[in-house]
Amino acid sequence: MRKSLTPEKIAQYRIEFADNENALIALDFIEEWEGDLADAAESIATRNGIEGVEDKADFRWFVIVLNKCRDSICQPENRIVGEKIVPAIIPTLAEMIAASFLCPSGIATLLSTPVAIYIQEEGMDKFCQTSSDS
Repeated sequence: MRKSLTPEKIAQYRIEFADNENALIALDFIEEWEGDLADAAESIATRNGIEGVEDKADFRWFVIVLNKCRDSICQPENRIVGEKIVPAIIPTLAEMIAASFLCPSGIATLLSTPVAIYIQEEGMDKFCQTSSDS
């Protein structure tokens, strides 16, 4: 499940997300955590008051987020959205995260960036085939 981005990949995503301020902020977190998507997402959540991030000793909070997103984004009616490039799935993921974790949309957008990148790096087909205990 561990996914990390190289500095080169982060730079590539900065170009891809040039028009998305929240995604660029999320990339700053990813860079701060040396490319580790799970650590970056959990740091974003903790710094923004999302509860329960550190309560999941047996199961990383990021995996819980991935599983919640997987349940929705891998449904046939949503699958087309997931086949688009990463910036296009961020709004869909942000809605899912906002609803699942009852957080403001700006924070949900920040959190959706490492999730979207994870999905892109994993590949949509592989992401949707992964069991929920990844």
